[in-house]
Order: sequence, then C-alpha cells, then structure tokens
Amino acid sequence: MRSSKRVLLVDDDEMLRVSLADQISAGGLYETVEAKTYAEGLRRGQEGLYEFMVLDVGLPDGDGRELCRALREEGVTCPIIILTAPDSDADTIAGLKAGANDYITKPFRFAVLMARVDAHLRSH
Repeated sequence: MRSSKRVLLVDDDEMLRVSLADQISAGGLYETVEAKTYAEGLRRGQEGLYEFMVLDVGLPDGDGRELCRALREEGVTCPIIILTAPDSDADTIAGLKAGANDYITKPFRFAVLMARVDAHLRSH
C-alpha cells in the first residue's frame, strides 16, 4: 500500500541512504524516494510533493546547499534538512541561508533527526 507522505533522501553514501530509508519507512507512515546525485535529487524533487527532504552537502556532481536553493526556487516549500559532515559555523550558516530548515551534522542519532523533523512538520 502506497503512503501519501513521501520523503526525498539525497545522499551519495549508499549505506547511509538505504539505512535512513529503511528507518524512515519502517513505521509505515512515510514512503521514501532516494537519489544519489544532485541531478537526480533535483529531478526527483521537481517530480512531486514531499512531506520533507533530507539532503547531503557533498554530492558527486554538486553541492547539496545549491540543490536546496534550486528546489526552493522551484517552489518547494516542505521542510528541508541538511544532514552532512561539514560542521563549521560557516557551513551551517550557508546551509540555512540556502533555504534549509535545519542543519544536522554526522554522526547523528536517528531519533534526534526524526524529533527535529516532527518539530518542523508541526510548524510547517
């Protein structure tokens, strides 16, 4: 049965992306759509409505912050969370200025990620 609440996960780290997809969809509330490149993330992001998106910064063909900016310019309004390793204040500020609702650094705890998602969805 297809869920009406879709989530876009864009990360080139296949193990992390698959693990996140499995955990997010485990409760049956969300259906995950995966992308491993900037181009694929942009295409999938334009294809439909999503409950929220999780983007990595270091993609093989572009920067996840620029992907966030491009999606916002395309009219995407759902919460976008950048989940990435770069953790300087400058990185966080750049991600938030690009249109992200939150910036979470790796390593992270899945429960904390989902609590932040829930908080953004409450205010969205």
